[in-house]
Amino acid sequence: MVNNAYTNKTIAISDLRRRFGEIEKTLPYVDHFILTKKGKPFATLAATSAVKKSLMKKTAGAFKGTNLDNDAFWKEVLKRKSRSKDVLL
Repeated sequence: MVNNAYTNKTIAISDLRRRFGEIEKTLPYVDHFILTKKGKPFATLAATSAVKKSLMKKTAGAFKGTNLDNDAFWKEVLKRKSRSKDVLL
């Protein structure tokens, strides 16, 4: 979902003005952006924790009814291969 152009997380303020809508949609999926002014770090831009929590709530239950909604599958995935016993979570 995150645009590859924003993986470096540094954006010039002029870029922010031009592409605000695109950057705003990406914001909940990244930790933060560093805004630069005349090539030097100036400020950070981050989504609020409430926005990130609401996004996480929307995806809750996404595996319901799929192959990933299988206790036996997760038991095997969480089993440490170098141990004889399962890892308890």
